[in-house]
Amino acid sequence: MNPIFLFRTHLALLGTGLIQISSLHAGWKMEVLPYEWHLAGFENSLDLSGIAAASPTQCVVGSDESFYIQPGIIDAERHRIESQRPIALPIQTDPKKAEIDIEGVAFCGKQNAYFVVGSHGVGRKKGTFEPDRHSIFRIKVNPADQAVDKESIQRTSLLPWLQKTPVVSEHLKKPLQLNGLNIEGLAVSNERLFFGLRAPNKNGRGFVLETGAKELFEGKPGPMKVHELAIEDGRGIRDIVSVNGGFLLVTGNASVEASKKIPKSMAKAPDDQFDLFFWDGKSADPSKIGTLPANQGKGEGLLVLDQSEKHIDLLVIFDGLPGGEPVSISISR
Repeated sequence: MNPIFLFRTHLALLGTGLIQISSLHAGWKMEVLPYEWHLAGFENSLDLSGIAAASPTQCVVGSDESFYIQPGIIDAERHRIESQRPIALPIQTDPKKAEIDIEGVAFCGKQNAYFVVGSHGVGRKKGTFEPDRHSIFRIKVNPADQAVDKESIQRTSLLPWLQKTPVVSEHLKKPLQLNGLNIEGLAVSNERLFFGLRAPNKNGRGFVLETGAKELFEGKPGPMKVHELAIEDGRGIRDIVSVNGGFLLVTGNASVEASKKIPKSMAKAPDDQFDLFFWDGKSADPSKIGTLPANQGKGEGLLVLDQSEKHIDLLVIFDGLPGGEPVSISISR
């Protein structure tokens, strides 16, 4: 039997074991589940920034400080994800200096492949252009067991198409402190890739960029479709995941703190509040579900454990905390 189904059934039996942390927002209720999930054995465990699953037992985790992906085995009954051997991604620079700045991971069932995207932004401390950050990868899996096929990895870049997208092109190669473009989320729906932008935020408008997955890796994608969303000024999308009827979004600060090389920052507040939204994929006004529990980490990775028409069970991993310190959440309406 599907272990995620067993997990959900066990939750239903607990009844009052749920801890409510959010009142209704636009018909949604969000609750923290009383389980301590663990991501065990992952390298760069303080910097886990993306996660996606090909099946109830197979997933891939990304770190924004690495040039490799880390497959994982999901054990829902034990609330544990165990790391397997990392798999290097093809890069252009010296591995000792390389950093893809992995910010988004998603799985496409129709293509039987993971997609992994770098931030497509400049270095945060010095504002330097680093080619490997401007990468997106397609990584196929074995249909029999959903294990990663190491020989199938393809690489391309969104940069040529971002340069042709007027609403964001002026923000390319600019520091994140100054509203420079930065991708921090990736979702797949109907073989379309949806990139959630941390920045820019333009006067309370955030952005999701959409393009065809197949066309992108054939080198012939059409113009990127731009979705403008009403997101509070100074905030941006930190992850996006596809669910029934649309997407879930996490928002946080759009900017980062100043550095010696970049002494000015547009950050309006500490980066310590992360809000969860539902977006139908069409409208400009996502619905707020609630605020994630504060734990000194940065909410930057969403994994859907189970869903139906009325509920979604979600795992949130936090950048900056050991092993991502996952929080399990149930959302219902």
